[in-house]
Amino acid sequence: MDKTLRLPSGRRQRHGGYSYMKTGEVPKDKLEIERYLSGLRQGYIQDIGPLEEDLTTGQLLLLNKLITLEGCQRCVEIQAARDGNLRTLDERYNARNNQIIKLALSLGIKENSHDKFIPPWKIPEREAETT
Repeated sequence: MDKTLRLPSGRRQRHGGYSYMKTGEVPKDKLEIERYLSGLRQGYIQDIGPLEEDLTTGQLLLLNKLITLEGCQRCVEIQAARDGNLRTLDERYNARNNQIIKLALSLGIKENSHDKFIPPWKIPEREAETT
């Protein structure tokens, strides 16, 4: 009996979100995420802090987890926008979104602090405007 591993048919999703979560390095084709996450982290620190030194160890731990999840989600969203393929947004996408919301609420981040959210389909346009 042949015990070879059979992979599912079709193109494999390659959004880079999981490699970002594992290594902390943004995929080379999505470098715009670094600036987004840096600004997002600073905004969250101002909402909670106002300085990073004012945060407790627990708050920093939750904040770092929140930023990591946001980075993974942004990789998935950008890939879906580039491909025009919403199959990339699977049930794990919704589960990560729920986890992001719970972490933000645990940190005391209010809903109105998300007013400056940039939809993923606007990122390439905004990058083109700044360069």
